[in-house]
Amino acid sequence: MKNDRDRVYNILEISKLVTASMNFFDIKDEIVSKMLKVIHPRKACINLFYKNNYKYSYLVCSATLDYIPDLFSSGDEDKIKINFNEYPKYIHEAVFEKKIVWVKNIFEDDRAIMERNMAIKEGYTGRIVFPLIANNNVIGFITCYITEEDDLTQEDINFISSVSSLISLSIEITKENYKVDTLIKKLRGAINYISRATQELYANRSVDNFLSLVSRQLCKLTLSESSIVILNDNNNKTQAFSQYGNENINIHNALGCLIRNDIDENGKYYNPKHLKKYINDNDIKSLIYYKLKVENETVGYIAAVNSKKYTDDDIKILSIFSSQTVLAIQMYNNSKKIFEHELLEKELEIVSKQQKLIMSNSQMEFSDSKEIVFFHEPSKYIGGDFCEIVKIDENRMCIFIADVMGHGIMSNYFVAMIKGVLQALVYEKESAGSILTKMNRILYDDFDKVNAFATARIGIFDSKTGKAVISNAGHHHSIGIKKNKDIIVEDLDFDKGMPIGVLTDMVYDEYEYNINEYELICIYTDGIIEASNGLGEEFGLDRLKELIKDNYDNTTSNIYYKLKKELKNFTGRDGLEDDILILFVKNKVD
Repeated sequence: MKNDRDRVYNILEISKLVTASMNFFDIKDEIVSKMLKVIHPRKACINLFYKNNYKYSYLVCSATLDYIPDLFSSGDEDKIKINFNEYPKYIHEAVFEKKIVWVKNIFEDDRAIMERNMAIKEGYTGRIVFPLIANNNVIGFITCYITEEDDLTQEDINFISSVSSLISLSIEITKENYKVDTLIKKLRGAINYISRATQELYANRSVDNFLSLVSRQLCKLTLSESSIVILNDNNNKTQAFSQYGNENINIHNALGCLIRNDIDENGKYYNPKHLKKYINDNDIKSLIYYKLKVENETVGYIAAVNSKKYTDDDIKILSIFSSQTVLAIQMYNNSKKIFEHELLEKELEIVSKQQKLIMSNSQMEFSDSKEIVFFHEPSKYIGGDFCEIVKIDENRMCIFIADVMGHGIMSNYFVAMIKGVLQALVYEKESAGSILTKMNRILYDDFDKVNAFATARIGIFDSKTGKAVISNAGHHHSIGIKKNKDIIVEDLDFDKGMPIGVLTDMVYDEYEYNINEYELICIYTDGIIEASNGLGEEFGLDRLKELIKDNYDNTTSNIYYKLKKELKNFTGRDGLEDDILILFVKNKVD
């Protein structure tokens, strides 16, 4: 009975691990450890296949093994690459027939001949294999190594099968979270790069150079062989264009062919099977495009060719490049006609002051023992970072941080809209998740019209109970500092969700933790961790964590001062390319 209770308890514990973590590789060893506590085998490992490729498997969890990991070289301490043909036949049987296979005696079963020497050195006599299955595909397998003293029961097998299902779920959660992270980073990179290219446009007064920068980054973000940006004049004739990558590929002609035969949408992608219907060009295997439009008029095209596979995510990236490219050129043309450079600088300075007025006070008392302080510095005049602290009632405080992608007057406009919607929803006493859900629904059309988006993170903090209810829209996780005997630095993990303005029907979930368990909680925007030096290396999350860990018991002003100093030393510049916004909820310093 006790063992049954232990199994149930450990399944519950593993379930909590899986549902709370966004990364399987952070919890894999702990899952195996909890599993082995309640079954007789004392050794187990996990192997994974990547992208349905069964040529190699990767030994990703081998902490309980002694001899086997040393047989294989590893390019990564967490992943050991092994040719799948080196595995015995019964493991192939388990994988390809999607069934549990138990070899009770390695030295009597002909399917295990090739591993008998390894079994002697590792110290096992039997082995049982459980395929890891997700979406009807085998994504890996878990094996338990059995010695002569071990007694594996049917209850043990059922228990390991349950653990296998949870491992499969954790791997799928990790994949989905990676997809979201990758998309958010690409979307953010697209807008930030256009912002930098726009600065070049103003500085050098060269549309050709601007288009060259856009086409180069588009090629890199979509992993394409070549890309092109085309601007047309009023007669729909090519006025300017820039192609990057393999310039021997005639993207211009291919687009012309598609325009005559198929294009009737804003954008579309063609993978090999569909492309042959319209284009007879052996150099072009896949193609993606998006129209450059001013209101309803098409003024050009943006396109890329020969990525392995284009997806809807790539269309979203092109749509952002399209709208931001058109907006940059329009603003540039208007500025030439209306403003002299000095006048434009003055106007931007005025708007920058307006943005500071949009922000709430940067310091508030949360309780007798804790304070809330944030620091904000835009990269140049107008930024897209935004923080609002709203006192809901005597005990509860709302902390909202957002990062509107891009810079300039447009980002300032969206910051003002977000503040208005936030205040209305907070005072209606909406929950954290419903505030983000309704905010996205209200603002989606405005964001979508200019292909903008914003990451956001909201928390409702209760000073009386210490409870924090958090909801997230694609924003970075917070950092938490706990102090017991040791200083512990944690990512306060929660499903990232999609940014505001990406999906119209997005529903945002909530997550809870106790604020009183932490000496300090830090929320930040990407301008800090993505600050880069001359080699293109980013400042990164680990450096930020280390700085906060070393200085958490200082005043918030001192922490921020040291952060600014480290950023300057790292980048070699006084100013930064992106905004800085960092918020602390921390114990007061006596």
